[in-house]
Amino acid sequence: MSVNLNVTELDFDLIKNNIKNHLTAQSKYNDYDFEGSGLSVLLDILAYNTHYNAMTAHLALNEAFLDSAQIRGNVVSHAKLLGYVPRSATSPTAQVDIVVNNPIGSPVPATLTLPRGTKLITVIDGEEFPFVVADSRTVSHDTVSNTFTFNEVAIKQGTLKTMTYRVDEYLESQKFEIPDEDIDTSTIRVRIRANDNSSSHDIYTQFNTLANIDGNSKIYFIQENSAAKFEVYFGDGIIGTKPTSDNIVEIEYVYTSSDDANGARTFEMVSEIEGNSDITLTTVSASAGGAARESIESIRFNSPLSYITQNRAVTADDYKAIIQKEYGDIEAISVWGGEDSSPPDYGKVFISIKPLTGEFLTTAEKSFIIENVLKSKNVVSITPVMVDPQYTYVKLETFFKYNPNLTDRTRAELQALVSNVISTYNDTELKRFDGVFRFSKLLRTIDTSDPAILNSYMRIYMFKTVVPSVTVSNRYDLEFAAPIYTTSSDDAVMESTKFLINGIEHFFSDAAIADSNNRRVFMYKVVNNLRTTVVANAGTIYTTTGRVVINGFLPDAATPITFTLSPNSNDLAPKRNQLLSIDMTKVAVTGEVDSIAVSGSAGTVNYSTTSRHK
Repeated sequence: MSVNLNVTELDFDLIKNNIKNHLTAQSKYNDYDFEGSGLSVLLDILAYNTHYNAMTAHLALNEAFLDSAQIRGNVVSHAKLLGYVPRSATSPTAQVDIVVNNPIGSPVPATLTLPRGTKLITVIDGEEFPFVVADSRTVSHDTVSNTFTFNEVAIKQGTLKTMTYRVDEYLESQKFEIPDEDIDTSTIRVRIRANDNSSSHDIYTQFNTLANIDGNSKIYFIQENSAAKFEVYFGDGIIGTKPTSDNIVEIEYVYTSSDDANGARTFEMVSEIEGNSDITLTTVSASAGGAARESIESIRFNSPLSYITQNRAVTADDYKAIIQKEYGDIEAISVWGGEDSSPPDYGKVFISIKPLTGEFLTTAEKSFIIENVLKSKNVVSITPVMVDPQYTYVKLETFFKYNPNLTDRTRAELQALVSNVISTYNDTELKRFDGVFRFSKLLRTIDTSDPAILNSYMRIYMFKTVVPSVTVSNRYDLEFAAPIYTTSSDDAVMESTKFLINGIEHFFSDAAIADSNNRRVFMYKVVNNLRTTVVANAGTIYTTTGRVVINGFLPDAATPITFTLSPNSNDLAPKRNQLLSIDMTKVAVTGEVDSIAVSGSAGTVNYSTTSRHK
């Protein structure tokens, strides 16, 4: 027999060759024509069976570990060992004021109840989405206006459903599966009745902590099963009470379309309120916060972090892990301690979130994170504070030289290609709190986007836009994501768009301050093509910290004013809650034929390079 039997191959052909080599090593088969005989078919079957078993073992081994598992049920199972429950879909939530006019009844009742599940609708891009009132509310009658007013009512996108189950004591560890996949688990309400004939019920709450939990605690647990459905189960009589046979379990929840209904602003009532149909709706905040259920990669990333936190928010990473576990509408998140703020603010932790849709969280979303996600988990002596992201927008003037003999693309097509490269870089590298604008990396990506592009260069500017008030004096303190160009020259490092004062166009610019890196901002107008200073000291540019302060001014109209500055470096690195974003409407791309590449030394006569400054 062969002593060199190779058992490490996974490829079908190599497995078959190994079997043939094993047989030919024996004297009775050493001159046998395997390919020309029926034995070849048997070898194919053996090789296929071996290959099949090897792949099955390989895949099964991969599924045994959180890092390599690909099947959602297996990833969820591994995460469960770390005490992690994947985040469900979340319903977009809006706030509305609901006023019942001319209420019916003689006499008019003293109170009116807005029940949970009251239906509303909205239409987005021609598609209708249902909304429901999240929680019941009771208000008193306003006898002066003859109305009932429900202020800031939270409504969630979706349909309110109820599933009813009977407890069977003969089923060990009975679980109650919710048939809909895209449910919002935060909307689950669990009630248990003694039997079919009972009208009273006990309300169960979701388990969050072992503190004060015993065998009589009315709690329920929730988990995602292998079929990607959420299921509810109860205690064993030691940790949480155990329902008895013939108890009736009612599970009420909202089934949602997740992020499809984000941004809705106009709603209509579908349901009456205790027979009242004369109802006025006013939107307080548009729907936001909707997100799809947690992805496999997100579970793989977040579950170890959640295990490390032990459900306690102590470090900045703890806050990140807990918020990402409980709240889905997050594209980027930054957390830092008050000691790292400027100036330091001890005893606080600052949290800044960029949502998946829009640029800022709503007030209701911030309140939900503070009150529902963090309040029971953060250290008592530390106050969490939600702050909005600070956006610094980037303007680019991009130039490249190319050899037309190396491409079929026209100049316009190459310019469009470069613009697409910049847009992709903006989406993949920026728009997050650790998104550093790396000058050389972007240029390298442009240079390699087409063989014809020989070199590239770009001028970089930072800008912010403000909308001034026309009733009170305006003062702005603008923080940019990078230091501002430092120079002793009177050549301006900042320019503004025009604004009107007394019908005359005015602008902001700057000049050097003697013996200082800071610069003086002044306001000017143009008279006979000459700049005439109107306000000599209109603010200060603090170049080192990237801060621009504009003192009080009062324009004629609330027309947006854009402040554009040159950074001190071509690399821009944001801090804390700062975000960088390239404004693609302010990206200019210019392509030029490289005369040296086309004409050789003759092309040097008219060859030009791009200036660093305009």
